[in-house]
Amino acid sequence: MGNSRGSISTAALAAIVVVIIIVAVAGLAIYYTHRPSKVTTSTKPTPTTTSTTTTSTSASSQQVTLTIATYTGAPQQFLSMAAQLFEQEHPGVVIKVDAYPFTEYITNELTVLKAGESSYDIVTFTPTSARLLAPYLVPLNSSVINTSDILWPAESFGGVIYNATTNTSEMVGVAPWVSNVLIIYNTKYFDNATLQQEFYNEYHMQLNPWTWHNWTVVVDVSQFFVSHNITKYGVLIMDDTAGGDLDSSFESIYGWFYIHNQSLNCGTIHGIPGFGIEFYGCYPKGWTYPFPPPAINTSAGVQALEILRELVSYEPSPTVFQVSFDNTPELFAEGYGPAAVNYASRLAAILAQNVSPSEIGLAPLPGNYSMAGGTYFGISRYSQNKQLALEFLQFVESPQVQEEMFLKLGLFPISKQAYSVLLSNSSVPAYEKNWLLANEISAEYGNAWEPLVPVTLQLGNALGNALLNYLENPTSQSPQQVLNSVAAQYISILKSYYASTTTSSS
Repeated sequence: MGNSRGSISTAALAAIVVVIIIVAVAGLAIYYTHRPSKVTTSTKPTPTTTSTTTTSTSASSQQVTLTIATYTGAPQQFLSMAAQLFEQEHPGVVIKVDAYPFTEYITNELTVLKAGESSYDIVTFTPTSARLLAPYLVPLNSSVINTSDILWPAESFGGVIYNATTNTSEMVGVAPWVSNVLIIYNTKYFDNATLQQEFYNEYHMQLNPWTWHNWTVVVDVSQFFVSHNITKYGVLIMDDTAGGDLDSSFESIYGWFYIHNQSLNCGTIHGIPGFGIEFYGCYPKGWTYPFPPPAINTSAGVQALEILRELVSYEPSPTVFQVSFDNTPELFAEGYGPAAVNYASRLAAILAQNVSPSEIGLAPLPGNYSMAGGTYFGISRYSQNKQLALEFLQFVESPQVQEEMFLKLGLFPISKQAYSVLLSNSSVPAYEKNWLLANEISAEYGNAWEPLVPVTLQLGNALGNALLNYLENPTSQSPQQVLNSVAAQYISILKSYYASTTTSSS
């Protein structure tokens, strides 16, 4: 397999090394957004600072510095790119980017914001930290941000704070790109006419991942590749509990059943904001708690767990070897599985394994829905440059910057117009258009939302540990028993949380 990017545009070719390194780090960052990091008091870390100055001599006396706090990796690189473009259009403005390690940046931002300091004009956050920062951020709305051009599920998952009591919402940040869970597949297998015919003859279905309408097909594909000794494992699915990997695998499958079951979602396919698809989308009559009842221990959850067990059965036992977010690119590149269920941000890590980009295809999850992931930028209430900060966020969301971001950094746009322009660009190779289309669809239907409440970490641990125990010992309990236990833990955790908040506020 070659390491060139074939007919990719000149700009992208010049940046391929940057793309691989940056987006691989972005993937790691998105990975950690599954569960909130601990916010602890620590010695203030020293940031990695980048800034560019394009001011003319006549404007230097009126120079304005816009300071942005973020974490190292993709956000830092994206902001550096956007800063140069913004400064070119705004003589007299300097963008200063302070980047901290992912495990430290929220602590630093909160320290500054809680003190009411104006050190930062713009701050960065992820879905799990959105509620922590929201009280210190300037509300945004469609009159200042062109929300009609934004792929809304990716934006609203973490950029919008919902109040279930008042049924109101507040936009506190904007997502500069999207990274959703989808199917990453090896085209040398799925574009092979002989394999296509053999699979059709045996299963009477198409091998093409774009035609998979339910998860039963994914199980059949795994069985086909393993039983015919084509690959060692089937479709690679994460069974590691670290960082919420296993939870994401379960939710990716379970989401299909939830979205197709109106008795669970109550007409709201992403569930009640803050609780997501693991809970009912409404409060049933007679339910007295301030949170909706868990939905994972219904037939939807049982079917999802059975499918997860089937897919993992084609991999080594989790006690022997766990398939994770980190090692999936290496396993994929070495041909252990024909495809993988993972975040789009894993694409660059696979390219870094010396895989030809033309051999990588992306497709939405069965049924086109997806799980969202994201990074967001918000404006500090204490900024002394609010209008300029707002102009910068508008600039970041503009189709032109979004197009440049994909071509230079390999990050997938959140702007609908950017997709339209890139997909119609004749210089963009076919395999990149495949990537773009898969990401656009996945982001458009990224309604499989995880819980985003202050006790998300406890909920995630309860689910992840129960799933892992079951996969390691599938005969010890039935899927129904496993999920009943998790649901009971969810209720206990949430009851304790709400009891403590009620006590502390009284």
